[in-house]
Amino acid sequence: MAELGPEKRILLAFALSLLVLVVWSRYMQKKYPPRPPAAPPPATTEAPVPPLPRAEAPPAPPMPGQKVGQQEREIVVETDVARIVFSTRGAVVRSWTLKDYRDTTGEPLDLVHPLAGTHLGYPLSLSLADSEREQALNRALFVASSDQEELRAPAELTLEYSDGKLAARKHLRFRDGNVIELDTQVLAEGRPLEHGVAWRGGFGDASLETNWADLQVVWRDPQKIQRKAAQKIEGKESLSGPFAYGGLEDRYFVAVFLPATPGLRLSVQRAEWKPEGEEKPRPVAQLAASVSDGTPLQLFVGPKSIEALEQVRPPAGGPSLDELVDFGFFGVIARPIFLGMRWIHQHWIPNYGWAIVLLTVAINMALFPLKWKSLQSSYKMQKIAPQVRAIQEKYKKYRFNDPRKQQMQQELMALYREHGVNPIGGCLPLLLQIPFFYAFYKVLVVAIELRHAPWFGWIQDLSARDPYYILPVVMTLTMYVSTKMTPMTTADPAQQKMMTLMPFLFGFLFLTVSSGLVLYWLMSNLVGIGQQYWINRQQRARAEAEKLSKRKKKP
Repeated sequence: MAELGPEKRILLAFALSLLVLVVWSRYMQKKYPPRPPAAPPPATTEAPVPPLPRAEAPPAPPMPGQKVGQQEREIVVETDVARIVFSTRGAVVRSWTLKDYRDTTGEPLDLVHPLAGTHLGYPLSLSLADSEREQALNRALFVASSDQEELRAPAELTLEYSDGKLAARKHLRFRDGNVIELDTQVLAEGRPLEHGVAWRGGFGDASLETNWADLQVVWRDPQKIQRKAAQKIEGKESLSGPFAYGGLEDRYFVAVFLPATPGLRLSVQRAEWKPEGEEKPRPVAQLAASVSDGTPLQLFVGPKSIEALEQVRPPAGGPSLDELVDFGFFGVIARPIFLGMRWIHQHWIPNYGWAIVLLTVAINMALFPLKWKSLQSSYKMQKIAPQVRAIQEKYKKYRFNDPRKQQMQQELMALYREHGVNPIGGCLPLLLQIPFFYAFYKVLVVAIELRHAPWFGWIQDLSARDPYYILPVVMTLTMYVSTKMTPMTTADPAQQKMMTLMPFLFGFLFLTVSSGLVLYWLMSNLVGIGQQYWINRQQRARAEAEKLSKRKKKP
C-alpha cells in the first residue's frame, strides 16, 4: 500500500472529523442546526507600495554583419540577493543561486536544475516558431559587451550574435533585489522576428524529491491568479491576455515575467526528463513569455516571501506580487495567523516554534467562551443520556426505513426540547478548530519563513516531519486524555468507542505531517486539557451546590 502524503493525510483527518459530526447528529432534524463559528478576523491591509522604477530601453543599434564568439565564456553577476551565472553559448543562465537560502543538503540554493538543463535547455533561452532557427540561436556563441568575468549590480550586460543572416541581442539590466530587466531582439535577413524568452529545464529546489510535483505555471488575469500543475499540461498550450505577469513557481520560489503593458503572451509546454537512477521520468513545465510591441520585460526571481513580494508591483498594473503566497480557502484566517507569527518572531522571540506556541495559546483562549457555551450543551446531553438510550432501545427492533422510526425521532426531539438541549452543540469546538487547523497547515506549507526554521533540540525544520515521531506520539496521548476528560454527548456505545479511537487515528495520520502543525495541535490539546480541568471543577461545584439546595428544600 502506497504511503499517504501529507495532503492526503490532512484530507483524511478532515473526513474523519466530518464523519464524527455526521454520526453525532444522525438523530437530529434540520430545526437544530449547529451554531455558527465566530467570524474570523479580517485580513490586514497595508499601504500600497509604489512600483519599482523601470529603466527606459535604449535605441537598438543595427546589428553587425558578423558577430560570433570564439569560445564559450561564463559571466557572473552579483546582486545583494543572488549570484547569476550566464553562459555565452546561447546567452542563457546556467545558475541562479539565492544567497540567503539553502537546499536540503545545506548548499546555497540554485533555482536552475543543471542536469535537466542539459536535456531540456536553460533559462532565458529564445523561443521561435521556426525550430531550426531557435536551435541555431540557443547553441550559438554570443559575444558579451564586458570582458570582465564578474559584474556587481548595478550593472548592464549585452550579449549579441550574428552570422550575417540570423542575429539576436539580449540586453540585461541588474540592480540589487530580485528584479532584472530584459530587452531582446531577433532579426532574420534584417527583419524582426516574433520570439519569446523561455525558462526551461525546470525550476525551484531540485534537492527536494517532491519538487517536480510542486512545479506549476502561474499567471495573473484581471480577476485573479490562475495556476496549472505541470502534470496537467497537455502538449503545447498558448495563453494570451491582459496578464499582469506569468511564470513558474514551486512551493517556496517563483520566477515571473512582468510586461510593461498588460499584453503578455505565454507559451506553456510539458517536457519530461529521467534523472539517473529513477524509473519514471519527471514532468517539467516550461514557459516562454513575449509581448507584441517588443518592449522590455521585467523578471522577478526569488522567494515567495510576503516581505519581498509586497515591494513589487507589476508595471502593467494590479496588486503587488505578495498574492502569489497562496494561503488557500481559509486565507482570511491563515494570513492573519502568519502575520501574527511574524510579529511575535520580530518583536518578542526570534523562534517560530515558540511563536506557534504563543499564538496557539492566544487562539484557544479567544475561543474559550464559545467552548464553554458548547460544553454546557454537552453536560445537558450527558445528564439525559440514559433517557436517550431508553428511547433508542425501545425502537431498536425496527429497521431504519420503518415508519415507526419516525416516532423515535419525535420522542427524541420532545426530550431535547423539554431539557433545552442542542444535541450537536458539543460539536462546536471541533467545528471551530477545523478552519484554524487548515489555516495553520497552509501557513506551514507555503510560508517560506518557516522553511528550515528550527524550534529546539531535534526539531530543526518546522515545515518537515518530526524525524523521531516524538511530537505525534505526545500529541496522540494528550488528545486521548482530552477525549476522556470531555463529556460524551452521545449515548450510543458504538459512537463512544469511535470517539475513544479517534486520537489514535489522528496520531497515525500525523506521523509524516509537518512538525509545526503537530506542535499546533499538541498545544491546542494541552490548553484544552487545562480548560477542561477548570470546567470540570466548576461543573462539580455546581452539581454539589444543586444537591445541597435540594436537601435544604426537603421538609
